[in-house]
Amino acid sequence: MGQEAREVFSALLHSILAVCPTKLCSEIRRVAEAYPRFEARLSELRVRAGRLASLTLDGRNVPLQVCLSAEELAGMVRTFCQGSVYAYSESLREGYISFGGGCRVGVAGRAITEDGVPVGVGEVTSLSIRIPHHVPGAGNTAVSVFRAMGCRHGLLVYSAPGVGKTTVLRDMAVQLSSGASARRVAVIDSRGELDGDCIGRGCLADVLLGYPKAEGIEIATRTLSPEVVVCDEIGGYEDAESVLALQHCGVPLIASAHADTTAGLLARSPIRLLVDSGVFGAFVGIFRGAGNRYTYRVDYHESIIAAADQPRLSAGG
Repeated sequence: MGQEAREVFSALLHSILAVCPTKLCSEIRRVAEAYPRFEARLSELRVRAGRLASLTLDGRNVPLQVCLSAEELAGMVRTFCQGSVYAYSESLREGYISFGGGCRVGVAGRAITEDGVPVGVGEVTSLSIRIPHHVPGAGNTAVSVFRAMGCRHGLLVYSAPGVGKTTVLRDMAVQLSSGASARRVAVIDSRGELDGDCIGRGCLADVLLGYPKAEGIEIATRTLSPEVVVCDEIGGYEDAESVLALQHCGVPLIASAHADTTAGLLARSPIRLLVDSGVFGAFVGIFRGAGNRYTYRVDYHESIIAAADQPRLSAGG
């Protein structure tokens, strides 16, 4: 992590600790003293009403010897919402709050429903505070693949949840929008996670913050004349329709999706629609191995299609 990235991360962590009750802060600091490079290794803080809180360090869950009450969690939510829970009602309905420089707070609790449809969250039972990192070089493999395709074809990054898709996309946005060959990059940051104050002043990036993906892609294409569009976590049919419209404009998309295998990707009908339509020229899988080391698997469109069709050909035979 470079000096600028460390400063951004330290400021974010400080702002998160400022929201936490004193007993939780003390426990976090106790654990931090036992872990060298604590800030670089920390990816998540979870707090649960009446149950142990925990940290995620190097992908490993570390219990904290402290429990918070439902009232304390409610107080944290109010602070994350800057005193106005109503102003955040739409994102709370979707289960999260955007906070600070790229931090997403997942919110679990008792659903408030109308006609069987969730419209809000009542008593909060847990908070999952995901802490973003800018890791220079995290996107090197994916950027190399994208450039090898002449920056003309889309690229999909996939992994299991929490392995590092957003970190890779964030670094790709920085690399592609800076330097001698900088491109105009439109970043659709629906949940306030992609930018995270990490896309610096030297980047030719336009960030659409808080837009739903479909609307953000449409607006970027219509008004910003991007050379590349970057967005996180596509998966629904509405996303797929917007991506297909983007393809017709000739603008490549770099996106991510949850899956631990290419077969898992193709099992999702909206993703399969995009694959069959040739939106993505390549697919980069991220895997966490022993010692918290990351490995990457690269597949190109032709091999993905061939692998996907093979079972059907065998069954037909």
